[in-house]
Amino acid sequence: FAMSLSSLFARALAATALCASIAPVGAQTDWAAVEAAAKREGKVVLYSAHVGVPYHPEIAKMFTAKYGIEVEILEARASEIRERIRTEHATGRVAGDVSYNGASTTFLMQQQGLLQAHQGVPNRSKLDGSFYQSDYQFPVYIQSYAILVNSKLVPPDRRPKRWTDLLDPKWQGKIISDDLRALGGGGAMFSVTYKNLGRDFHEKLAAQKLHFTRAVRESPRRVARGEFQVAIPFAIPDSLLHQGLPLEVVLPEEGNPYITYDVAVLKGAPHPNAARLFMNFFLTDEAQMVFLRSGRGSPVKGMNAKAPESVRALVNAKLMGTPEFETMEDLLKTAKDIYK
Repeated sequence: FAMSLSSLFARALAATALCASIAPVGAQTDWAAVEAAAKREGKVVLYSAHVGVPYHPEIAKMFTAKYGIEVEILEARASEIRERIRTEHATGRVAGDVSYNGASTTFLMQQQGLLQAHQGVPNRSKLDGSFYQSDYQFPVYIQSYAILVNSKLVPPDRRPKRWTDLLDPKWQGKIISDDLRALGGGGAMFSVTYKNLGRDFHEKLAAQKLHFTRAVRESPRRVARGEFQVAIPFAIPDSLLHQGLPLEVVLPEEGNPYITYDVAVLKGAPHPNAARLFMNFFLTDEAQMVFLRSGRGSPVKGMNAKAPESVRALVNAKLMGTPEFETMEDLLKTAKDIYK
């Protein structure tokens, strides 16, 4: 079988063009080239661990309207998303492009080799340097946690003002809690309060006979019905979802534990340029405003000051700290030891 040099050259050019449309354009390349490659890819798949909220679908629609790139979203619990990504990586059948998950889980995935470097996005320069970011992940919003009480059963003069007030014997058996022994809001609260308030605080809190649940979205309604008087840790933005119910958010004087939700490119992503473009879009003012309106803080410098008046107190709530990735797994073992 013979082939002319001109035919070989034509095929080589075609192969080069195909690779250019699939491979991510380098960090030093003009961002316009990334956008062009993303449009050729025509699609981006988001694996989201934030289930049942309208915020990222709204941002996805905005992205599609601007760039004409389809966004497909798969939602599941953080552990389920992480396992799906691990399985796809192990079988060589990667379908997702962007991971949208808590910072701790994202960091663990990077340690397991499930992510690839994002090679830089222009809007990353807008981030506040006090929040963790790396060549693999960066935050798109801040979610902080407080205390929720039944406003009818717990009058203002009886409400806790500090985390340590939850140790009062009057709360024994009356607190529903996200599981403090697992990744998520519960694990985040344990990690931060363990560091700031010590083991003694948690040993005394364990004696309060907390009712652990993983169905955290049901907890506010159970408090509103009077099954429990207090829920911890309560995601502050969710207060907007329960208006009209007899519930009151208490912002503890010590501050609020928080996590960031981060984005990252999955290793072997089929649409790597669209992934980078989408991640960059999350940090635009219009996308950040979607999160702000939902009561979530922004890691972008100066954005919290632009929040609507109705949520400004929520997004500017005092922050107590966030989990340290390197110690998180050991702390969860400690939590299992305390909360048997």
